[in-house]
Amino acid sequence: MALDMKRVIDIAESDILDLISNGIEEGREIDYKELLKISSDGDKKEFLADVSSFANASGGHLVLGVAESDGRPTAIKPLTIASWDAERLRIESLVRDGISPRFTIELAAIPVPPSGHVIVVRIPRSWSGPHMVSFQHSGRFYSRNSGGKYLLDVGELRTAFTSGAQVADAIRVFRQNRLSSIVSGETPVGLPESAKLIIHCCPYTSTALGNAVNLRKAHNTELIRPMYGGYSTRYNLDGLISFTPDSKVQGLAHSYFQLFRDGKIECVDSNLLRPRGTTNHIPCVAFEAACIACVRRLLALLRTLEMEPPAAVMVTLLGVNSYALGINPLRGFDSVLIDRDALILTPEIADSYDVDAAALLKPTLDALWNAAGLSGCDDYDASGQPTKELQEAMQRVW
Repeated sequence: MALDMKRVIDIAESDILDLISNGIEEGREIDYKELLKISSDGDKKEFLADVSSFANASGGHLVLGVAESDGRPTAIKPLTIASWDAERLRIESLVRDGISPRFTIELAAIPVPPSGHVIVVRIPRSWSGPHMVSFQHSGRFYSRNSGGKYLLDVGELRTAFTSGAQVADAIRVFRQNRLSSIVSGETPVGLPESAKLIIHCCPYTSTALGNAVNLRKAHNTELIRPMYGGYSTRYNLDGLISFTPDSKVQGLAHSYFQLFRDGKIECVDSNLLRPRGTTNHIPCVAFEAACIACVRRLLALLRTLEMEPPAAVMVTLLGVNSYALGINPLRGFDSVLIDRDALILTPEIADSYDVDAAALLKPTLDALWNAAGLSGCDDYDASGQPTKELQEAMQRVW
């Protein structure tokens, strides 16, 4: 479907006309409404049922301002919107407060001459469901099939609750297995026996049996480069790897970026945390910038590969027992020594591949600073934005 191939903000009137001319029928992934009806309580429940049904199935689009007959779109019926900002807020607030657990939708108002609009609501497939219409204690669960939305029965609800837990378990097991392999030296290229920074990214869809990505498409981008230095690229049994060879020790590499065939990604670097002098330090700003830049690239790669979000992003530090944070003395405080060899930091969930990587990783970096005895990462300002120093470092490594 043409709508799936574009960012929601890039959808134009021509795309809506294509739906009409091609007779794209309502069903599992699209629904047409001539009007936006969210004024009465009954209208709100119906709208929330439509939205949650997409999230509980495979995701899709609710197109408002299009007439239909027997499920096929017949004509654009432009909506009159006095203030799109106010209307957007009204829709987002209803979805946020009327469905549990919460999830994020995308909205766009497409101009239609002379002064109307078509509203497109993009609802992603959710991996944290099933989602219930909670407005006025409705307590109902909906999903979709080729005939449209329907109420889930007890058996389907049981399966839906179980599948969400299975995804989380699959991601956790993948991370555990990969960390065990790295600790034991079973990596696709040889690495020095030193402290390591590891970033894993797992799209939820990669946990589905039979999922595969286009490795050739990935090979033609620079998004697969490792965290530092020049690199070589080759295919391997697991998928596609890029790595930075060690210029001094033949057969070893400083960093690598492994794209697995199912879309999971593993980035490992032993350069940032290499011993310097008599005390081992984590170079705060350089470390943070490298993490943010790496996550930006891997999310951009997943977008290029058309992998469906969300994705879990997980940062791990290995071999950092007795490391300290390398903090500028002018800041007036020091870190304590880290008290464990492995810092396995809590996963962050990217609901969209357009998410700000710096904002996504702030809780992870706060946790790292907590591990060094400090209240949180000091390289963000009071509003949660990276400081000028961190922004400049991010630009250098991107």
